[in-house]
Amino acid sequence: MSSARSVGQTKEIYGHPLEVPVTREQLNHYRNAAENARSELAATLVKFECAQSELRDLRSRMLSKEASCQELKAEMENYKENNARKSSLLTSLRDRVQELEEESAALTTSKIRTEITAHTAIKENQELKKKVAELDENLQKCLKENEENKNQVSKNCRKHEEFLSQLGDCLDPEKKNEKASDEDLILKLRELCEENTFVKGQIVTLEETINVHEMEAKASRETITRLVSEVNREQKKAASCTEEKDKLNQDLLRAVETKGVLEREVRILQERLLAGQRVWDASKQELSLLKKRSCELEKSLEASLDAAAASRSQYSSFREEVAALLRGSGDTTGPTEDAVVERIREMTSQEESRKRMVSQLEARISELVEQLGNESGFHQKALQRAQKAENKLETLQGQLTHLEGELVSGDVLRDHLNFEKQKYLKFLDQLSEKMKLDQMAAELGFDMRLDVVLARTEQLVRLESNAVIENKTIAHNLQRKLRTQKERLESKELHMSLLRQKIAQLEEEKQVHLALAVERDETNLTLRKLQKRVERLQKELSVCREANTELKAKLAELKIKTLEQTKATEDLNKSKDKLEKMKEKAEKKLMSVKSELGTAELETQEDKEGARKIMEVVTNEMKTLKKCLEEAETREKQNDTWMATNESHLPVLMPLYSPWAWPCDLLWTMGHQQGWCKQKFDEHLHTGVCPLETQMPCKKDQIWLVFWREILRSRGE
Repeated sequence: MSSARSVGQTKEIYGHPLEVPVTREQLNHYRNAAENARSELAATLVKFECAQSELRDLRSRMLSKEASCQELKAEMENYKENNARKSSLLTSLRDRVQELEEESAALTTSKIRTEITAHTAIKENQELKKKVAELDENLQKCLKENEENKNQVSKNCRKHEEFLSQLGDCLDPEKKNEKASDEDLILKLRELCEENTFVKGQIVTLEETINVHEMEAKASRETITRLVSEVNREQKKAASCTEEKDKLNQDLLRAVETKGVLEREVRILQERLLAGQRVWDASKQELSLLKKRSCELEKSLEASLDAAAASRSQYSSFREEVAALLRGSGDTTGPTEDAVVERIREMTSQEESRKRMVSQLEARISELVEQLGNESGFHQKALQRAQKAENKLETLQGQLTHLEGELVSGDVLRDHLNFEKQKYLKFLDQLSEKMKLDQMAAELGFDMRLDVVLARTEQLVRLESNAVIENKTIAHNLQRKLRTQKERLESKELHMSLLRQKIAQLEEEKQVHLALAVERDETNLTLRKLQKRVERLQKELSVCREANTELKAKLAELKIKTLEQTKATEDLNKSKDKLEKMKEKAEKKLMSVKSELGTAELETQEDKEGARKIMEVVTNEMKTLKKCLEEAETREKQNDTWMATNESHLPVLMPLYSPWAWPCDLLWTMGHQQGWCKQKFDEHLHTGVCPLETQMPCKKDQIWLVFWREILRSRGE
């Protein structure tokens, strides 16, 4: 049955007549071609393994490329982060540059303000120095006037003492030739002694008032010196303010590095400057008040000087009157009793007139005392005002330094108490000296001095009562001695008058020399003071110059720092431009890397697609080869069976059935010899269309066409 089927198939297949017979050479050729195809199959297997290894290499390369792509992406992200950081740093640096520019502008404005305030402070210090110099000149004038007043008071006291001595000489009863009653003489002597003691007491009180005035003048000098010291303190405070300003400038220079600390310190320093300006304004107001008070004191001094001039005129008139009286009493009388009586009468009349004059003088002295009391009241009021001013100054300064005010007030009270104590001790010493109780007081001590003085006064009272009785007896003896001593006194009076004139001349010369010496001393003191002030002013000028040089140096440093800041800003701008350029370059590199990555991805995708296609082709070829091999094995078995049954027809059918054993690669090699392409061959293999149906240049191609059709039919079966 199988042989019949195969015969039928051969009849159906080869129904068309064959023009070219199949020879053994062709069969050998086909066999050789099959062997070649097998060898090529082994080569293709080797090529397939090489392709698999290449695929593995490509996969590893793809993995490495993917890893490198991921690394590049990570680097891209890092670049982006760095760019963001750099952009943020650039913005922060720009903000800092703007802030530094604003701070430099604020510093320049604050420096200008500080320089203006320093100039104003220097001008005000110069004005204050001028005012202090003027006040010193006024003080020197006042001191000179006080010294002149003292000299005049001393002269007046001396002249008053001379006047009292002359009055005593004139009223001395020994000069009279006429005899008078003892009781009248004793009464006159007592009256004259009482009047002399009264006048001496008044002189002592006047001297004490003068001493009080001198002490008050000393107190006023001390107050003026205190005011000068306070002015110096204020100058020192101004210098300290300038030093604080220098410190502030240094703090401002340091504050460029630390912004927050600078702002706080600038606020604190502004508050300090405001407080210093307030204190400066308060000191100005206090100085204006002191000036007003000094003007008032000068006015009061002028009023007191006017009153002193009036008292001087009154004293001169009194002195002229006394001189006239002395000239009237200087006439010589004869030695007769009538002349003595007339002289006594004249003396009595003169004594009455003198009593009247004394009463008038007492009235004038009381007026002068009242005037002096008024002047002392005015002076005390002025001192009280000065003390009030000092207290106000101390209260104002007490807000800053309360302890210094307390010390000053304590010193003032201590000085006042010491002054009163000294006055009291002087009074006790004078009393003890006049009562001749120096040794007793020294032996008994200070506590028993008052008891001793009281006991001494009681003794004096007793002695006066005893002295009255003794004076009566002494008066009788004196009347006897008067006559003998009158002649001696007259001769001595002439000699004494000459001596007095000489003494007056010598005293005038002494006073002139003393005045010249005092003026020399004052001029020397003023010169020394002026030299010291000039040295102080020179030192202050040197200090101011040094301060100016320091300020100039600081300005230069600030300019240098501003230039450095501008350079730093320029460097920052340059670095910013460089960073922008680097950023652009990095972006360009990133773009190029992205493009390279895109091309690499495309290439890898193309390689993957090519490898997939090759794998698919190879798998398809393997499948076809396996199928062909299986079919060839089955056909060989069939051929063997058919050959065993149909041995007689072998020479005819062998060439027809030999192509069933050929593989597709053999046909491909044969087609390649004809000029085929593998892709076309595969396409025609898959589609089932023969490539020789369109063109058949020779008879051999017809044989190929038959073989082709037979292969396709066998595949269909």
